[in-house]
Amino acid sequence: MDKMLIKTDRLMITEFDETMAESLHLNSLDDDNRRYVPDEVFETMDQARETMGWLISCYRGDEGPFVYPVLLHDGKNIGYVQAVRIEEGWEIGYHVSKVYTGNGYATEALTAFLPVIMQRLGISFVFGICNADNIASQRVLDKCGFVLEYSGPGDYQGVELPIRRYRYGRSSSAHGM
Repeated sequence: MDKMLIKTDRLMITEFDETMAESLHLNSLDDDNRRYVPDEVFETMDQARETMGWLISCYRGDEGPFVYPVLLHDGKNIGYVQAVRIEEGWEIGYHVSKVYTGNGYATEALTAFLPVIMQRLGISFVFGICNADNIASQRVLDKCGFVLEYSGPGDYQGVELPIRRYRYGRSSSAHGM
């Protein structure tokens, strides 16, 4: 697979490298990340380095997760986009550090990422699943053309919580959806 490199007017989406461990660590510590994706919080640089090495190794396979940093054009790492295999297919995820939220970066990154990752994975649809309290994430999914298909209790980060499940793209007859 070719190295991931997507450029938008304001952003670049590329692959992690070892020099990004500190930004991965620091971005993971913000309040929104702790609240909505606690399994992606790295309390120490060692945890971030270890995870970074594993994420980099995933680029060579086809199972994922495929996690890519979102950078400003000056190289500042402001978050990530990802595709993760789930039972029903693939789920996208994204996070923009709290100091950069409200600027449309998540929508811009996800809009650019979706067609590229779907083509790479050879898929015609992808899910977006968020905590029902995460209004900002719901807005991003809506702006990117996802359609709400379920709202109610569900497994979220290993806990039964109210969730919202969205779909983007054509359904797959293999999954009856």
